[in-house]
Amino acid sequence: QQQQQQQHQQQLLQLQQQLHQPPAQLPAEVRLQQHPGFTQSICPTPFALGPVCARGERELPNWRTCPSSAELLGAYSNMMADTAHYMFNVLASCREVRGHLRLLSAADGCSDDTQPDMQAKRVPSSVMLAHALALTNGVWQDQQTRVHIYGGDVRNYVSPWWEQQRLPWNLPPWIEHRFVALDNTQDFVQQLFSTSQCKADMLFDVVLVRQGLCFCDDPSKISPWWPSEVLVSAAQPSSVCGTYILETHLFEGRPAYRMGHCVLQWCTARVEWAVQDVAGGTWAFARGDVGHPVLARGPWAVWNSTDHVNDASFACNLAQPSSPPPWQRPPNGRICCCGITGDSLSLLGILRRVASVLDTRNKDSFGLLHGAWTNGTRTEVDQLHQQIEEAVRLYNEQWRGPHVAAVLWRTAAKEYWLQCDGVVLFQPGSRADPYKAYAGVNYEAYFGSPSSL
Repeated sequence: QQQQQQQHQQQLLQLQQQLHQPPAQLPAEVRLQQHPGFTQSICPTPFALGPVCARGERELPNWRTCPSSAELLGAYSNMMADTAHYMFNVLASCREVRGHLRLLSAADGCSDDTQPDMQAKRVPSSVMLAHALALTNGVWQDQQTRVHIYGGDVRNYVSPWWEQQRLPWNLPPWIEHRFVALDNTQDFVQQLFSTSQCKADMLFDVVLVRQGLCFCDDPSKISPWWPSEVLVSAAQPSSVCGTYILETHLFEGRPAYRMGHCVLQWCTARVEWAVQDVAGGTWAFARGDVGHPVLARGPWAVWNSTDHVNDASFACNLAQPSSPPPWQRPPNGRICCCGITGDSLSLLGILRRVASVLDTRNKDSFGLLHGAWTNGTRTEVDQLHQQIEEAVRLYNEQWRGPHVAAVLWRTAAKEYWLQCDGVVLFQPGSRADPYKAYAGVNYEAYFGSPSSL
């Protein structure tokens, strides 16, 4: 073990020297990509990436005791298989002779399912991906590629790469899975390599931060102030539509609003916001645990004199939608699911940390920071999306490596809180380049020709 540690330290020193070598020592094609003229920052999410950006978490208490891959994945089997297909299409299937595919899943999920909190009841992304590879059909089943999957989370414990981890499943021999301790707010290289959690010469072909840029935190739940009015509207005129006025007392710990005989209030037992008649009965309701009715995403189920039916046009909004709600926080007061605050500098930091462990020798290596959804009113969501765009702009201007960044924008989504699919890091012109789906980008217009360098 002492020899292994000494060798590991030497390899770590070499790796750090490679990561920090000055641009003049890099090949011309890499220096071409480093030029700070790349300002293209938003790309419509390509069709192939759409399924990879699907949203959802597998909630399964005591997931380590699952006897089979099928039971562990449940309804998320296809979602994770789509991710595996995309990775192999980009990284492995194009090679005549395949070797190793190395993936780091950051903000992965807690490896200890005995913890009492809700997060521990959700299956880590790395575990789902390993079981999807084992269960589903794909080019990987020819076993020509050895897949190394590392699941990183801040609550995992540190163990050196040569120590065997006990996992309750028998995965195929070509799949290697390990958990690593990883704090997304700290330097990745230092955490993974100086603690010997990874071999010093190992960099990653893919860094996946699944739902990492999801801002599902809800400041309205703890706000002591609320809008004095809300507006309920629908495509078809109704007696329940109009301006509702804030009640003087909370109902079940949350604000309530009244218009005539209708009361808009929270129902804890049914986990829904509902427009109820004071004489009895429910005119409309929307399921979802949010702190204020203007954040209810619905669809609202509306009474049509026979039954409650979904009505996409029914909505509850601020009376002045262009004004910020009383609970709106500055971007550095919002925290996404990977533990980063929503200001551009903090987001820039996680982009740099992801890029620092991507294998620049592999032209097709990429990082994906998944966006999932952004909770808030229009002003809140727009503010956070602007910070993400600014972080990408700063990254493209300042970063000295071959990977550039682009915001993935789901143009088919009508709901403003679902439009940001996240950020992808890629090398221009590679198979991971999202712009290639749209006839590419004229990179010479940004960077000049290699001969000019």
